[in-house]
Amino acid sequence: MFRLIQRYPSIKTQPPSISLTSSRINQRLPRLIHHSAILSSQQQELSTQQQLPTTTTTTSTNHNAFQDLLGLNNSNPDLKNTFYQRQLPTTLVRFSSQDGKKLFRSAMEAGHAEGFFSLTGNFTTQSEPAYCGPSSLAMVLNALEVDPKARWKGNWRWYSDELLECCSSKEEMKKNGITFDKFACLAKCHSDVVVKRGNDFTLEEFKKDVENVTTRSDVFMVISFSRKTLGQTGDGHFSPIGAYNPETQMVLVLDTARYKYPSYWCPIETLYESMKPIDKETGRPRGYFLLSYDVNHPPISLCKVQKKSTNDKDSSTQFEQQQKEERSLEIQEQQQQQLHLQSPLNWTTLAKSFCKRIPENMWIEKPRTLEHVVQLVLRNVPPEYTVILANQSFRQSPNEYINKLLYDTSKSPLYPIVFNALYPQHKNEQQQELVDHHAAFATLFVLGSPRMLYTSLPRDLQKTLSRYRKDEYMSDIVKREVDRISVEVTELTKTFCTCGPGWTDISSVKNC
Repeated sequence: MFRLIQRYPSIKTQPPSISLTSSRINQRLPRLIHHSAILSSQQQELSTQQQLPTTTTTTSTNHNAFQDLLGLNNSNPDLKNTFYQRQLPTTLVRFSSQDGKKLFRSAMEAGHAEGFFSLTGNFTTQSEPAYCGPSSLAMVLNALEVDPKARWKGNWRWYSDELLECCSSKEEMKKNGITFDKFACLAKCHSDVVVKRGNDFTLEEFKKDVENVTTRSDVFMVISFSRKTLGQTGDGHFSPIGAYNPETQMVLVLDTARYKYPSYWCPIETLYESMKPIDKETGRPRGYFLLSYDVNHPPISLCKVQKKSTNDKDSSTQFEQQQKEERSLEIQEQQQQQLHLQSPLNWTTLAKSFCKRIPENMWIEKPRTLEHVVQLVLRNVPPEYTVILANQSFRQSPNEYINKLLYDTSKSPLYPIVFNALYPQHKNEQQQELVDHHAAFATLFVLGSPRMLYTSLPRDLQKTLSRYRKDEYMSDIVKREVDRISVEVTELTKTFCTCGPGWTDISSVKNC
């Protein structure tokens, strides 16, 4: 017993009257030690809380602040219902992945990534969720090294998507985005454009164009497609093409909405099919564009055309009021002309002059003289457009060329008819020896207008116009300018007329 007390001093605290056997001590001793440890811990914790009542609160606050710093406490109400990127569908290959890098190396070795570095060196994430079209165009224009001739920021000229405003206002594009036709209109104001709509080309034609543009750095492709076909969220979208892998037939799409999807490789057949669905805004399929720029022959930009002043509109309105007593046909013509002048001048509205207004008025008015035909054509085409075309012809031509062109044009049998249509007050007067520049170019413009505009005319007038277009009535220099104008107007109608291939048929025009 004495030995046990020496070994376990705590037994001394027990009353002497209690008799402890060795086995009972062995059973109770561990429990005594355990309870003693718990009691000691509780007493120490209580003492600490009484001495430092704010320590626990401070520690908890610091802990929460540290979690906030690490982004573990995500309680920001502004982030509710927001997204950080989307998962790329498995049918597409992420450009930055190992497989994506292999595809790119193979494309480079095959020579189908020539324009990639020009594009990525000017890669732009769209500044607005609906700015995929302007952003794609700005990227391509900067890759083509086109001088915008407009200040960007500071002393620098540069293309930025928010500065591309021509065929649609910024507010409209921010709200509704941009359609296929309006992208074509916007692009044509800054570059040379070849437009391919979804129902007008085959897979082989699309593949050939992809192979061509990816081997060059002076022509770029922008596609307008439906994301749904690719298994992505959303619908209509624009993006440039960066490269092509001919071995796997995969196309690199440089997605301008990088906050949503990264750049990716897509099978060319899938991309082709993505341009086929009907756009509910236009009722037509989407497609793609081939964009280039010729510094020696810059495009005609309708964005720089000055708008008519309010005084001009007021005087025009007064003139209409004075003509109310004239015959009903003249009143109808003036109202149509006034409505035309008030509409915004861009490539889409201009194209309607050729694919709708002129054919429609030809059908309604049924002109019986060439003078009436000329008046009708010139009345429905904005004078600003003919001025722009004239400047395009004369801007880089020497004076001898211009003088020769004007002189030879004045010898056309159509010139005096145009002159009388423009200046009816001088109809019976002898024409001056000096060539009237406006009448000369209007003559070139009528000669270069599409033949299909005149299909509703009487046969004798059609034959007369066709005869005036023959080589025997035109010198080489006149024929060259007439052909140039004809190509310009034909491309305009092909790009922006949305009535289909039969747009010259009056039944189609009325529904246009």
